[in-house]
Amino acid sequence: MRLTLQTDYALRMLMYLALRQDRPCRVTDVALDYGISHNHLLKVALRLGRLGYVTTLRGRTGGIALARRPEDVNLGEVVRSMEDGFALTECMRDGGQCAISPACRLKHIASNALEAFLAVFDSFTLADIVENRSELAELLEISPVSEKVA
Repeated sequence: MRLTLQTDYALRMLMYLALRQDRPCRVTDVALDYGISHNHLLKVALRLGRLGYVTTLRGRTGGIALARRPEDVNLGEVVRSMEDGFALTECMRDGGQCAISPACRLKHIASNALEAFLAVFDSFTLADIVENRSELAELLEISPVSEKVA
């Protein structure tokens, strides 16, 4: 199983924003601190905005910020909304064709594996993965928001 780069960036951006709830962040800063492509991250930020996970603020003090509390952001929901599909095998694709589909049991096994994979993400929120906010902020060389605000 594998997540797309867009989903990886989305999760990392949400983590960054959860660490910096005290003020909006610029996509440029997130990209620089993670050492990842600004252009790719900008696309991710726009998609996260359309999905309601982040808000965008215009102006000199603008940027992006979480639209929900970290406790209200389920990781399984984020993964499902960022991924374009989970077709693990040919028979799971729309219009997929496989000569043995009528008798094959692989689709059922792959479906169960996918359900288990997503169930792990479903059991965590954004708040869970930023509990170690001091360590994360130190690695990113940013000042984390205090525990009281988060």
